[in-house]
Amino acid sequence: QQRVIPPSTLGNNWIRLRSDGVVNEGTDFVATGGVLRDYNGRWILGYNRYLGFCFVMKVELRGILDGLALLLEQKYDSEMVQTDSMEAVLAIQNQAHNDLNSTLIRRIHQNLSRVRH
Repeated sequence: QQRVIPPSTLGNNWIRLRSDGVVNEGTDFVATGGVLRDYNGRWILGYNRYLGFCFVMKVELRGILDGLALLLEQKYDSEMVQTDSMEAVLAIQNQAHNDLNSTLIRRIHQNLSRVRH
């Protein structure tokens, strides 16, 4: 299931965090990154991080966590987090975790609770 919130209901002071991860199986190049845009879709900033060798789920979660950390530095009333990883969304929503990802999920929840709604 996806939770869809019409942007018009968020007011005029929200930010969109779009995160994604990249894994090149041939070179083991693993990176994550994203972009922050304002409520009008204007680019605010982008970010990326090289992660070395790790699992895809960790790449997706790390991208969301990095974006939320940047989001906390901004002064916005609400956030909209977008990712193409349904597995990451379900893990965050269900607070499901395993030894590999539990710290990342816990930190994502901490940051989400710190962002003003």
